[in-house]
Amino acid sequence: MVLPWRSGVAKRRNQLTSGDISVVETKIPAQIRSSSRMERIRSPRVQLIPRDAVEISRRLENAAARKEYAECFEVVSKIKNLGGGGDTNKKYLVQNGCVFALSSCFETFSAARDIHLRLLEEILYVLSSWLPLNRSEGFSKMGSTASLNCLVRFLNSTDAKTRQNAAFCIREVITVDKRYVYALTDTEGACEALVKIIRDSVSTSSTKASLMVIYRAVSCNDKIASRFVRLGLVELLTEMMVNNNAEKSVCERSLVVLNATCDNELGKEDVLRNALIVPLLVKKILRVSDLATQCSVSILWKLWKNNGQGDDRLLVEAFQVGAFEKLLVLLQVGCEEKTKEKASELLRNLNRCKNEIEKTNCVDSSMHLKNVKKSF
Repeated sequence: MVLPWRSGVAKRRNQLTSGDISVVETKIPAQIRSSSRMERIRSPRVQLIPRDAVEISRRLENAAARKEYAECFEVVSKIKNLGGGGDTNKKYLVQNGCVFALSSCFETFSAARDIHLRLLEEILYVLSSWLPLNRSEGFSKMGSTASLNCLVRFLNSTDAKTRQNAAFCIREVITVDKRYVYALTDTEGACEALVKIIRDSVSTSSTKASLMVIYRAVSCNDKIASRFVRLGLVELLTEMMVNNNAEKSVCERSLVVLNATCDNELGKEDVLRNALIVPLLVKKILRVSDLATQCSVSILWKLWKNNGQGDDRLLVEAFQVGAFEKLLVLLQVGCEEKTKEKASELLRNLNRCKNEIEKTNCVDSSMHLKNVKKSF
């Protein structure tokens, strides 16, 4: 027997667990109606409570353990609807095991390539809309071999939104633990897919996510960095920065990745071969952001210090495109200590090159004019 005052609570819980969000159709009295037609008023979404979130999470975990695709899809769809009901619902779902349940379900069904594609895309959508989740219990399951293989396949999807969501989740999962970076780069086609995301210009958000994943990967060791260099990363980054329509945030991240790439010998050589690099780096100083300025100065300094010796050819090129003036202004307006040290060292050597260039030009001029008679 259900007591009268309990029936409302039971009905509410059933609505939450079943994902039923009702729309109440209300008749407005004629006196206060602006027109004679029936008006429909959408009732507010019912707020979730922690106990309901626990029940939903447990139901999904049990369904995933039994590998019941239909029930899993139903529960995931309900979580998606409830999660869109506001920050409170989302908070209760995240705090009460839904991240673990969704990640476990994704791992369970990720082995099949196309059979469970729709379910996996729904889970990916929900998780990516809840980011950041790197500290949430259970999200590390997205870093398993099966899950990473599936995420890499989604990076090559024909749907732009799916590719973006996959890039978001990969960016998030590699911040949980460094070992997931190695697991990702060991996954077949992962490096190629990340570069392709940038090359295809899927979206600004996916480009930024891919750049941050590549940055973490390149920073790990020389072997991984060399793989990305061989895939044409340096040329791709340069093309993006040359593009005047590129967002400042994309340009900033590109410089961060390029700076990390210059710690690798193969990467540094590839950067030095690019004729656009020096003018581009000088142009970005004091133009994009403080971080972009720091990276530009750092890259110039690393290229100049190639093989532990100063490369005056690079300094001459930098001087010709205005590096001396830019660095002088940078030291006057102030910058981070490490950047200040590098800028000061570059400026001293640029000044030395400046004197040598002026001296050479002077000698050349006198040589050209030595046979010209004076007019007086």
